[in-house]
Amino acid sequence: MLPHKTKLHSIKRKLVNNITAVISLILVTIFLTVDLSVDSWVENQFNQSLSNKANYLKTLVKDHAGKLEFDFAGEFMSEYEQANASEFYQLWHEQHTFEKSDSLQIYPGVDLPNIDIPINEFKIIDYTLPNGEEGRAMISHFIAQQEDESARNSGHFNTMVLTIAAPTSALNKVLIIIDVVFLLTCIITVFGVRYLVTRIVNRGLYPLNNLNEQIKQLDITGASQTIKSDFKVEEIEPIRNELNKFITTNQQLYQNEKRLTSDIAHELKTPIAELISLSEVALRYPNDERITSTYTSDILAISQRMKTIVNNLLLLQRAGSSAIELNLEKLNLSEFINDLSNELQFKHPDIEQRLQHDIAVDLLVTVDKFCLHTILTNLLDNALFYGVPGQSVNLRVEQFADKTTITLCNALTEPLSEQQLEAIFDPLYQLDSSRTNNQRHGLGLSIVKSLCNLNHFSISAKNKPDTRLALILTLPR
Repeated sequence: MLPHKTKLHSIKRKLVNNITAVISLILVTIFLTVDLSVDSWVENQFNQSLSNKANYLKTLVKDHAGKLEFDFAGEFMSEYEQANASEFYQLWHEQHTFEKSDSLQIYPGVDLPNIDIPINEFKIIDYTLPNGEEGRAMISHFIAQQEDESARNSGHFNTMVLTIAAPTSALNKVLIIIDVVFLLTCIITVFGVRYLVTRIVNRGLYPLNNLNEQIKQLDITGASQTIKSDFKVEEIEPIRNELNKFITTNQQLYQNEKRLTSDIAHELKTPIAELISLSEVALRYPNDERITSTYTSDILAISQRMKTIVNNLLLLQRAGSSAIELNLEKLNLSEFINDLSNELQFKHPDIEQRLQHDIAVDLLVTVDKFCLHTILTNLLDNALFYGVPGQSVNLRVEQFADKTTITLCNALTEPLSEQQLEAIFDPLYQLDSSRTNNQRHGLGLSIVKSLCNLNHFSISAKNKPDTRLALILTLPR
């Protein structure tokens, strides 16, 4: 006998069967349409008032044979006087302040926003006024009116930038009043319908509320937790399953983040301790030439190490957050790797003797140059550093119909364990041989991994015969 299958309850069917007869979509649509239209009209009127004031102020700027004058009379526009200090304006000529309103003079050191826009164009932005009120600013780029006919014909003109700012408190009040009026009208109209809908939705959404309560009790910083279900609902189960996957992933990420934070602190702790020790010794023995003669160079070397760590961490963060903009272009891979070899010669003088590559002369790939440069630079640097001194590093490129593979092999004193192969791309992971080297921070291969993910490349590490390590980079075509 087959086990009895529990029928899942459906929130969708329940809501559709009980609410369809009482909901009036037309009323809601009309309310939203009218409300948005009126709000838009009111805002346009406010913006138009800014434009009118700006146009008036522009007419007051005169160009008398190259000499600029601003003929402003405060009695006609009292809102710009110090006594009111409610609205502000500022004029610029050649990026230098030409004139400010009296209302802005009482805020020394404060300038209105000035952004680069084309001539005879304007832009309206939200802006916090110098007096702390919320407002809007209108920036205009215009040509000063030339009084002399010969000056107008000369083709030389002076451009000005005008910014005026006004508070939006009155506008916001009007918008709120409009919204409240429409909202109250709609509420009164559909009050009876709303009452029925609320009761039906409250009953139908009980499983969602129950799920929400379980989510509130979760703590990803603690032991492994998942959301369990005693009352299965057809629409909720996929959400519950995906949430459990998300929770598990975030618990792992949290643990990784804790480890990464600890590793970063450890990496920075050593150079900081060295800086403190050097400074304490220099302060205690200020006249000892053995200390003072090398103090500045030691401080510089330690600071450069810290800068390298921070730069690599920033590059790792950019690559992991997709903050790098990809610019695909065709590259000759043979020439590209030859250039990389020349760049690394200062760091590895024997690179010409050790690096053996097998690349077709005319092999082309379409990639982001910066990303591929960073990836291959780190791979070559690691292969040459970790490889047995004097033994060759082999680089082979194979091109297939759907992909291009770049395989880099170097000899090791002993093969890596499976655990080391899995962790080799983790941030701040270092082999024992690199922990005593101040120039190795365990960030290179993690940057490579992040950039590969960003470019949809794949990278893997494998042990090869004769105690050799192979790093395989695959570029899709």
